[in-house]
Amino acid sequence: MKQNAHELMERLMRMQWLLNRYFHRNLRDRGVPYSGQGRVLKVLKMKPEIPQKELSEILGMRPQSIGELLSKLEKKGFITRTPSPNDRRVIIVHLTEKGAGAEESENSQPGPDDIFGCLSEEEQSTFKEYLDRMIDDLEERCGECGERRRRDRFFRG
Repeated sequence: MKQNAHELMERLMRMQWLLNRYFHRNLRDRGVPYSGQGRVLKVLKMKPEIPQKELSEILGMRPQSIGELLSKLEKKGFITRTPSPNDRRVIIVHLTEKGAGAEESENSQPGPDDIFGCLSEEEQSTFKEYLDRMIDDLEERCGECGERRRRDRFFRG
């Protein structure tokens, strides 16, 4: 039994690694930024012009970290930065058309059919039941019952 549990854990870890790699590669191949860059673009979608300092505060990032992200986005043509006409020390971040388009296409990530297509509907249902049981058990062990309610709301939309 221990050997079986060990092998299952290895497979779960491999699956987690592959899922992460799959989604990141898919986004990268389409030129869509992910992680911190995607968060910046989402804020800029709501407010297309914003002082760099305010953006840093909204995202809870250090000024140096936000500066690095903005440099990468600027090189890709997703944003521009210009000094404020009122105070040359203030840098205003502007979302470009290309940046707005990249952020929108981020929502077109590969769907579950891409990943679970190798399983029949019945196998998918059974797999979901197994995962739910494991998640419930782990959440109980970790004392995160409220986490389940938040997760369920997220997955139901």
